[in-house]
Amino acid sequence: MHIIIVGAGQVGRHLAQILAEEQQDVCVIEQDEKVARRLDDQLDVQVIHGTGISRARLFDAGIRKAELLLAVTHNDETNLIIAMTAEKIRPDCRTVCRVRDPRFLLGTDMLNAKDYGIDEIVSPEQAVTDQVVSVLQYDGPGQVSSLAGGKLVLMEFPVQPHSAFAFGSKAELSHELPSHTSIVAALSGDDLRITTDEDRFHVGDRVLVLCVPGEINDVLLLGGSDPVHVSRVLLIGGGDTGEHVASALAKLKFDVTVVEHDLERAQAIAAKLDKCTVIHGNGMLPAEMDEHIRDGHQAVAVLVDDDRKSLLGAITAKHYGAQKVIARVDNPAYGAIARKAGIDALISPPIAMTNSILHFARKSRRTVSTTMLGNHLGELIDFELDKRPPRKLTETPVGKLKLPDNARIGVVIRNDEIIVPDPATTQLEPGDHVFIIALREAVEKVEELFG
Repeated sequence: MHIIIVGAGQVGRHLAQILAEEQQDVCVIEQDEKVARRLDDQLDVQVIHGTGISRARLFDAGIRKAELLLAVTHNDETNLIIAMTAEKIRPDCRTVCRVRDPRFLLGTDMLNAKDYGIDEIVSPEQAVTDQVVSVLQYDGPGQVSSLAGGKLVLMEFPVQPHSAFAFGSKAELSHELPSHTSIVAALSGDDLRITTDEDRFHVGDRVLVLCVPGEINDVLLLGGSDPVHVSRVLLIGGGDTGEHVASALAKLKFDVTVVEHDLERAQAIAAKLDKCTVIHGNGMLPAEMDEHIRDGHQAVAVLVDDDRKSLLGAITAKHYGAQKVIARVDNPAYGAIARKAGIDALISPPIAMTNSILHFARKSRRTVSTTMLGNHLGELIDFELDKRPPRKLTETPVGKLKLPDNARIGVVIRNDEIIVPDPATTQLEPGDHVFIIALREAVEKVEELFG
């Protein structure tokens, strides 16, 4: 697939790296000459210095053959113009546009992508906000992601020394799990493995489980975790992401305190966030962190735009007894370190945006969504079968489908019913949503099977 990315900031660069790793044909247009030159040296992609608004640069980038264009510069209006121009030149090219301004996302000025001939409008701040809210509304350790419009959740939590997961195989645990729950994978340091019936888990592993929302507490009980209900949240960092998150949490009746080190910025967000407490200070200093946690803040989200500072702040919060800790970390290579330090969840605008966009880069038009796992170690992919799917998918039990090694069907959603498939008896049907977990090297073959 020929893909054009306009803008090589954090989001554009991350998308280019992921797509290049997947052997996609990628061309990046970047206006800053130094950034363009550095990207050209570091990634196996074509890089063009110039502006994506220019029709000439779009033609240089191969818009005539492009199947996907991602407009992800820092300017909303520029992205909209680029996406609309691409659609006019090549209507068959799918277009995704990054928009940050909340006026374009909410209220009377909200954009309708179809009105502009754009396939999707995405916001990194909104994607991160959704992740943070999901983690704070979830009463367990680790993190949770909502899937399929809230019908399904992906839980990721640590194996506790006293939990059933530390003693039984997957097959043994399956008899104790709720009926709509499926253990699909485990993270051990920088390694992701697709679980088999014989698989056993170790203290320190993080188990990935698919279940319905109503079974979360049952899974946590089996995992030996006490529920952690959060009502008071401390946010460190009042940038655009922090402001979005604070506003969303306040609307959900969380008691939110925002600490921002820049006085002018603190004053500006204090005027906007009238339902939050805004403090000018350095919330990551040990004494200040200790005071806030002693004051009753059960959760801490460190949202500063610096990976090392964010990790240090999160580790400090964990040390002083925060029950739930979230850190903004843009480099996924820090994931194993953060998990070992007991940090519950890592969030990142580039990674959140990649999850929002990646399914557009899939060869199979049946791909509804993708969720990256670990440091792009694998993916959870939602395929929707159409009304007349290939017979090879529906006329044999799922255990006999020619799935590649390192890929498994986790659950199937059929008419709002969650099915944990039996390999010997379950067969797919038209309209099914099939959730497959696959290591990165298996994704292409899974796509070919469902393509």
